[in-house]
Amino acid sequence: MLDTHLAKALSGLDARVLAACDEEERRAALLGGDGRPGWDGVRNLARPATPELLELRDGADGAGCLMPRGHLVFDRLRTTAGLTDLDCDVLLVLAAGHVEPRYQALYAVLQDDVGEGRPTERLLFTLLATTSRRRRELVPCLGAAGALLRSGMVRRLPGSFPPLRRPLELAEEVAAALLGEPHPAIPGALAQRYPVTTGPAGAVVAVQVVHGPGDPLSLTLSLLPAGTPVVSATIAPDDRGPAACVAAWRVGLATGAHPVLDLRAWPDERLEPVADELDALVRDIGGRAWLCTRGPLAHRLPHVEARVPGFAERRRAWQDEAAARELALSAEAAAGLASRHRLDVPAIRAVFAAAGSLPGLADRLEAAAERLRPVEVPRSLRITPRRTFDDLALPHTTRDALDRIVHYVRRRDGLAEQQGLSRRFPVDRGPLVLFAGRSGTGKTAAAEAVAHALRRPLHTVDISQLLSKYIGDSEKHIDEVLSHAQEQSGVLLCDEADALFSSRTEQSQNAGEHFANVLVGYLLQRIERHDGTVILSTNLRHAIDDAFSRRFSFRVEFPMPSPSERLRIWQLMLVPGVPQEDGLDLKRLAERHVLSGGDISNAALRAIFLADREAVPLNQDHLDRAVATELLEQGRLSRRPALGTPDGTLGEPDRGQLVRALTDRLEAELTGQLRRRFLKEIHLVHGSPTEQALAGRRPAVSLSMFRLAARRGTHGLRTGFIASAWSVLPEEEYELMGVMHEVLTTMELTELAGQAATLRMQESYDFDLLHKFWSSHDRPVRPSVVFDVEVTRSP
Repeated sequence: MLDTHLAKALSGLDARVLAACDEEERRAALLGGDGRPGWDGVRNLARPATPELLELRDGADGAGCLMPRGHLVFDRLRTTAGLTDLDCDVLLVLAAGHVEPRYQALYAVLQDDVGEGRPTERLLFTLLATTSRRRRELVPCLGAAGALLRSGMVRRLPGSFPPLRRPLELAEEVAAALLGEPHPAIPGALAQRYPVTTGPAGAVVAVQVVHGPGDPLSLTLSLLPAGTPVVSATIAPDDRGPAACVAAWRVGLATGAHPVLDLRAWPDERLEPVADELDALVRDIGGRAWLCTRGPLAHRLPHVEARVPGFAERRRAWQDEAAARELALSAEAAAGLASRHRLDVPAIRAVFAAAGSLPGLADRLEAAAERLRPVEVPRSLRITPRRTFDDLALPHTTRDALDRIVHYVRRRDGLAEQQGLSRRFPVDRGPLVLFAGRSGTGKTAAAEAVAHALRRPLHTVDISQLLSKYIGDSEKHIDEVLSHAQEQSGVLLCDEADALFSSRTEQSQNAGEHFANVLVGYLLQRIERHDGTVILSTNLRHAIDDAFSRRFSFRVEFPMPSPSERLRIWQLMLVPGVPQEDGLDLKRLAERHVLSGGDISNAALRAIFLADREAVPLNQDHLDRAVATELLEQGRLSRRPALGTPDGTLGEPDRGQLVRALTDRLEAELTGQLRRRFLKEIHLVHGSPTEQALAGRRPAVSLSMFRLAARRGTHGLRTGFIASAWSVLPEEEYELMGVMHEVLTTMELTELAGQAATLRMQESYDFDLLHKFWSSHDRPVRPSVVFDVEVTRSP
């Protein structure tokens, strides 16, 4: 049913249309001269079909203001937007076509254009400019500077039209409000809500920016006086975004609601013009608009920062809300929730409301907080952690480091409060963690296990995708990712950090190198301010100098797995559901092939599908073929099965297999003994000890074969090796040399490649040999261990 005031106004419009018909008929008679009554059909259109209009028809006098006082929306627009009676009449004429279709037919006839039923400027002059004074008032009313067009309530349709023939259109949300819709839809808004305000009474700023890492929307609702009607709209940063922001402001004008625009996804360069436009509209016309942004704007508008409550405040909020609801929540559970979820008071109340009051309160609160947590971190991939530490095969030192990280994150806030650590240590931020190791050594899996242990989501980010050639964009992308990740209290894994570290140089030689250095510095400084766990993963540990390395709270090495660790990985990969033959020799695979965890995973999956293709249980041949294929695809040597294997099961090993078996045994003995003695991984580098080979692998020992000989017709061979040690300090190199010498001189080998062998080791001290060897590598003579290994075997 139509509003009484609107029905009365439309009845007056009908009378005005009838008067226009009479005037047009008189003109037609004067021009045609015959006076035929051709306007009776038009008059019939002006007879209302709506009962409300029919009842009011007799009271319409066809003069003066069409839209009387008393209509809520029109009166509100008169007050908040300063509209005149003539402005309201224009809105009425444009809104009439939304009430009854007959008005479109009437408008088409009055405009002498049966194909154009939309109202034009000519129609408005015909119906509203009944006197010369009204005509003079109507001209600026329909001008670009008038309130109707300036606000966008009325729009001129684009295109080329004769004078006074341009169609006019009423804004969609304004038309809905005029026709009685209490909550008009905002065109272009992603989401639209009408939340409840809780603030104290007082004056309200017309335009304000609420920003910060906290919840700007919740802060806004707490600042506005209780009972203030609010329309909250989330606007996407696309081409329709600016128009949607202005439409939300118009909805506020028409409905009396306070527009709150969620623009946290907007980049700064797009926010400034929108803020300028809204500020100008509010100053020129009226209304209000509050903007929720991620950071402050370079604008003179008032700003309020929404900060994240500290740990003590969050814990107290959890306990207070539980007490207010007469629920039992232990201090330990409240501390855990406060540590894992950086929520403000309104969000904590929402979590309790979603959790209900059934038994198991702490678990239900945890689940509700997870559901209410925002999902998206831009430019990242969210992973729900499923892998645990039991799914990993890592060295003791690496596993211990991961356990320390988990304990630090869990206890950071509590210890900082109890022991006052914040006065001396930056425990209110971080931690910043570095995972360093070759590809496939388990860095990503370890990050997932850490997130699982902390009961937090994992977001992986490829840093190379954050970099941009445009100045300032890279910094904005980095800040955007970190800000969203902090809101989620998640673990952020920045994968492939080599893209930054590899481009950094000690001294900038050009603008590109200077930009790379500045970007690395900004990244680490921004991460240092981040309140959350950030893990940087790199394959180039050596590319990070000491100054940057000291910024990390934890530096975790992921070495290549040892034989026992490789065996454990093989066992984990062959899950119980895989049909397999008994007696699979996984130990031989682990000892024979030096593969990373990722390589073993690929080989195991390939073997499973080989067995499935043959419709037989997994057997040893499938595993051997899968490993051979994996080596082949990596560009490594892969033996044909028909020519024998290093263990001699398919034939007598050749000298190449003997040499390979010898170097594998030397490596296993050296790395095993070094692991028993040192916490830090000591790399073993085969071949020429060049800077490239040693890059990122200090401390290390190098093993170079310089001679291979065998008498014709014999079944043995003789090799010569030069070994040395490498570290950042000379005294550490001497220590490594001593350990390596002891290991090599006490090592006993009685079997090689499945054959009985006699191994005799004799040290040699040939300075000319060392001089030639090291000079060929452009190095001075270094402390070295030179030894010969002779393998003899009976025919």
